[in-house]
Amino acid sequence: MRGWPRCKISSLCLLLVLTGCGKQEAEKKDAAEKPETESGVSLKAEEIKSLGITTRPAQAASYRAAVSGYGVVVALDTFAQLDADVMTAGAAAAQSQAAANRARSLATGEEAAVSREVVETASAKAAADQAALMLARRKAEASLGRGAPPLAALRARLASGASVLVRATFPLGTLGNEMPRQLQVTRLGAAHQSWTARTVWEAPADPAFPGRGFYVLVDGSDLAQNEHVTVDVPVGAAVAGVMVPADALVYGQNQTWVYVQPEPGKFRRVAIDPAKAMTGGYFLPQASGIQAGQAMVVQGAGLLLARELNPSTEAEE
Repeated sequence: MRGWPRCKISSLCLLLVLTGCGKQEAEKKDAAEKPETESGVSLKAEEIKSLGITTRPAQAASYRAAVSGYGVVVALDTFAQLDADVMTAGAAAAQSQAAANRARSLATGEEAAVSREVVETASAKAAADQAALMLARRKAEASLGRGAPPLAALRARLASGASVLVRATFPLGTLGNEMPRQLQVTRLGAAHQSWTARTVWEAPADPAFPGRGFYVLVDGSDLAQNEHVTVDVPVGAAVAGVMVPADALVYGQNQTWVYVQPEPGKFRRVAIDPAKAMTGGYFLPQASGIQAGQAMVVQGAGLLLARELNPSTEAEE
């Protein structure tokens, strides 16, 4: 560079310095934009105690994909009206048939007590009542669908309170033509309380909601009449993983996290996708990096996140 003017040398040095600064700024920007998937924090035993950190081993679980639909608990008065119509028609048919038989017996012999016209009237009444009974039964069968349990047995189960009847509807094309062997009926809300129902049969089409419908008998539940529920039909093979308790979840930086404890005093923050809800928590596949039996923070995760993001935060004495 002998012979170069000093001004050119100074300009070259300045250009090199600016290039280096620009590269550092770009690296910092790339690091800031890179999505964080996990991090962690280390604490002393007294700090863990002061923060009230509690852990619990992750439980092994399996998850099976399902087709979801909606359902409503059928009100008893809807079923009771069908049952009452059948019972009323049956009683009328039995009474008129007995009257017709008696009229026939009184119209025979030399000393007939009733005329032939009375016998014909009684027989016509018996036939009409028998037709009304058949109509009531067909109406009940049409309302309950094909494959329903016997009306008397269904009435006994519902009247005793041992079972509730749920009408489930699935969107068109989601189930095909197969009849599901069992359905999972889940109450709406955060608790995700659910029951497995195995008495399933085809229901008539619902004009208010296009789709395929089923009636389901749910045993041992406390579902109320007209209560809305979700219904799921398992499909595919079960996937192994772990169940994360709902208390373990912590939210921050537009992400859902959990803390695991790989070793004493060290807590690792892991990003999860709480898309698969289970009773009491959420399912994570084995690929999530959390293994069954691994210690998981179920109390104090929010304090851990605050401590990690702001290391100057001290535990309250």
